[in-house]
Amino acid sequence: MSSTLSSTLPEQILLSSAYDRNLPAALVGEAVRSALRSDRGICFDFTTDRYFDGKTSSSSSSEINSSRLVSVVKMNGEGTVPFINAKFSWSVPTEIKSVGDIGLQLSAHTQLVRRGNSFETAYLTPKGRIIDRLFVLQFPTNDDDEDLGDAFLVTSPGNSGIKLYNELSPLVFPMDKVTLIDETSSSQTHVLTLACSSLNDAQTSFNNNILKLLMNDESYDKKFEFPSDGICHHYRVSAKDTTTNVYIMHHTFLSTEICHGYTLLLQESTDSNNDAPSLAEQIWENLTDEQNNSGPVGVGSLEWDTLRVEAGLPAYGNEMVGDGPKKKDQDDKGEDDTYYATASPLELHLYDLVDTEKGCYQGQEGVASMLKNKRGCPRTLYQVVFHDLENDFDDDGSIGGFGLLNSIDNNELLEFQKLKKDADPISNDTRQPRAGDNIYVLGSNESILVGKITSCAQPNGTGDTKTISLALVRRPGSILKAIKELDLELPRWWDDVENSSDDENEGLDGIANEKDGSGIIQPPPLDPLHNLEVVIEGSYTIGRLVSIPSRRYNKKSEVASLLDFEQRGEVVDSGGPAYLAYNSSEESQIVGERDEYSDSDQIVDEMLVKAEEEAAKAKAEAEAAAAEAKRKEEKMRLLQEKAAAAMAARRRKKRESS
Repeated sequence: MSSTLSSTLPEQILLSSAYDRNLPAALVGEAVRSALRSDRGICFDFTTDRYFDGKTSSSSSSEINSSRLVSVVKMNGEGTVPFINAKFSWSVPTEIKSVGDIGLQLSAHTQLVRRGNSFETAYLTPKGRIIDRLFVLQFPTNDDDEDLGDAFLVTSPGNSGIKLYNELSPLVFPMDKVTLIDETSSSQTHVLTLACSSLNDAQTSFNNNILKLLMNDESYDKKFEFPSDGICHHYRVSAKDTTTNVYIMHHTFLSTEICHGYTLLLQESTDSNNDAPSLAEQIWENLTDEQNNSGPVGVGSLEWDTLRVEAGLPAYGNEMVGDGPKKKDQDDKGEDDTYYATASPLELHLYDLVDTEKGCYQGQEGVASMLKNKRGCPRTLYQVVFHDLENDFDDDGSIGGFGLLNSIDNNELLEFQKLKKDADPISNDTRQPRAGDNIYVLGSNESILVGKITSCAQPNGTGDTKTISLALVRRPGSILKAIKELDLELPRWWDDVENSSDDENEGLDGIANEKDGSGIIQPPPLDPLHNLEVVIEGSYTIGRLVSIPSRRYNKKSEVASLLDFEQRGEVVDSGGPAYLAYNSSEESQIVGERDEYSDSDQIVDEMLVKAEEEAAKAKAEAEAAAAEAKRKEEKMRLLQEKAAAAMAARRRKKRESS
């Protein structure tokens, strides 16, 4: 496979690909997903773009080369835990992982040094908007070895370079008792990820491709203890003139709905005269060696980004941009047409990154105000799926889609395609979606704004005839009310266009029918606009809103739901305190009343008005009842006083008469 730059749209940042660009994207997508479903898996180097070939286009070479890489910041000092708690949205676990295995020798060259905590947290602006999703490795302080860091901060793919270090450094004061070290610029720091759709397959691939190199022992055949979720294992691997600290965690930079696996953070200290390849280089070369029949498939930034959008995961620079550029920065560059999402983590369904019980941290007030809002978040993250069967995309195969020249070996079709290409072009207002596109309710003549697209995957890059995007969507109440006023059809959440090839044979996902015979009816989705038909502004491109996978599938499973057809149809559980607070808002009321308003045209805003009227009436009745009770109590007191006075007068008169 040759490395090349790929561009689905000129407006998007160019992403490197591990595959020849002449291959159809659908074929590449299916190859990547087939590897994920096997015990080989896929691998990605998040510190070096292995498939960048040095070419440039409308984007600068630096943008292309670092488009999906991460950075690492190391923290030392007794103030590490308080610093993390004060700056980020999730608290460091109070229970320190066991350090009783310090010095445990696993092989002649490798020892388990210690265990620590691993967790994700959100880095927010003071207004509560998310800048980045950080992965934290935190270890208890070990006074016997000053070289061991207390914590590592690993950014999301896309936030490469020293940006995080530069932002945090001014916030560190002597009283904090913490030191920050930029590990990104060091060529001796590497972050490698190995992933499969099944956790068991990921462990098999790890044993086949990494374990013996990690143990520096070709004959090593002992059972290896993998770190569980929330735990990081720190190993020290010693070789001639080289020592490598290896941190292993159950983490993939993707969601569990699409894969499971392990990430390795390697830091090497090498003699300057040693020309031998580093342990990270040895591991990567073995993973991607063409002669390694059990090795995983290496993927580039383009393939990873398509997996990310398919998994419904927000990305740095797309959905996570903080407060956006300052106004003076825009003035210096002239008018800025770029769309900046400026989203809260709650709007992106990142509830697991917010600890609602912890004390003060940067951005807490912004998050708290959104949690207290009885109407919920002003926007929520959805997927938008654009099916080829609903859109006449002008595809000649140049973008790697399902062009006839690429996918079908038929002489008549090939001849027809050539004639079509040579003929006079016909105006076609159907195009692929782009980040920043507005989407409207289909049939509303662009009068009902639904939201705005924030990310786009490669067309057909999932292996299916569709393009998946992410979009921030407005509250459903006003959208559903406007749909009713225009007498348009409400979203039919049970329809599944993927199961149909024409209108006469449209599949019904979750509805009991004569064919499936199961009698099982799929419950309504958590998001009330699921399957709403939309259109891109200024085009005929039709798409459908879909709840992101974490809200459709069981995230607790050890098998990725998106890639295991037997796991499909499971409904996710509630996602903790932040989710419960959010789900008590307007959106959850819509879900609970779905059948009612679908049958009787009751829209959420009307329900809210009615509820407010009933609450006001109940309050007035309660106040009236309280006033009546108080009046009766006062009357009873007066009667008792009069009775007491009468009895006293009677006794006094009796004494006088006697």
